[in-house]
Amino acid sequence: DAREFGVTLGISCEACHLGSRRHADDPKQLPGFAPESPHLLAETPGERIDPGRTHANLNWACARCHAGSRSEFAAGMGTWNSIEYTDATRGGCYSQLKCIDCHDPHQAIGPRWTRTPAQDEAVCLKCHQEFVAADTRRQHTHHLAGSGGAGCLDCHMPRINEGLQDLVRTHTIFSPNHRGMLESNHPNACNLCHVERSIDWTLQWLHRWYGTEADRLVLGRTYTDRKGPVGAGWLESEDEAVRLVGTDAVLRQRAGWSLRLLLERLDDEFLINRQFATKGIEDMLGVVLEDLGYRFHGSPDERRPGLERLRETLLGHEEEVSGDEER
Repeated sequence: DAREFGVTLGISCEACHLGSRRHADDPKQLPGFAPESPHLLAETPGERIDPGRTHANLNWACARCHAGSRSEFAAGMGTWNSIEYTDATRGGCYSQLKCIDCHDPHQAIGPRWTRTPAQDEAVCLKCHQEFVAADTRRQHTHHLAGSGGAGCLDCHMPRINEGLQDLVRTHTIFSPNHRGMLESNHPNACNLCHVERSIDWTLQWLHRWYGTEADRLVLGRTYTDRKGPVGAGWLESEDEAVRLVGTDAVLRQRAGWSLRLLLERLDDEFLINRQFATKGIEDMLGVVLEDLGYRFHGSPDERRPGLERLRETLLGHEEEVSGDEER
């Protein structure tokens, strides 16, 4: 029985701290982040190895597991989880940030992130003190205090990363007016909230507020309808990662107008996309799709009768679930 005899069920102390005999013998002797032994000689071409709690050592301890390569969005961040350190190094701010500024390595995160937006933003404001004043922040964000558009993370670390159960925040800190993301029709923070708005509407405000420019010829190739809802385009994207983010975005906004397109995601060729769409639609509509004959893990032939029944049952009720409003 692991509960009785197991030594560790997860990340043990020495996964980060290496050998910790001295600390175990004397808790006042803090564990280090480098191998130490009278039988070991470590030479480096640079400075002497500092085994202490340096910026580099603390982030290195996390990077040993949370680094790697993934498929990427246009701004360079991975589309799915577990390479948070790699993603962080691709964005702004990480030369000053430590992973433990936001994450306590000795505490489990649990099924949901428990820190409040104010606690999260306090980490940002330690460096970006010019935005502590409400007036200055309003001038920067052009959104009312307390709204989604006024938060640091929703704009600079949006939920575009595939997690285990839902979309989580990217660890690449970047700006909503990233030209590559906009021109590639990859998820941008503005339309993650304003899913019903067009890319031309978004670019109009980004240009007015921040001077953002985009290549109109490129936009003409990457957006099939520059006047239509960006959220609709994401749901029909050829990129499975964009479709997944689009599904999450319209569900978070309770965009009832997108229900027909959402049901198509239940027939997505990627199982994870069908799984996330199932959970989101069930939460939004208060139904259990299995009760209507649909199972996301079924084969195309197995899914077909259930999908037909879902269309007959659910379409026509878009207005009842819509959270759309002018923002």
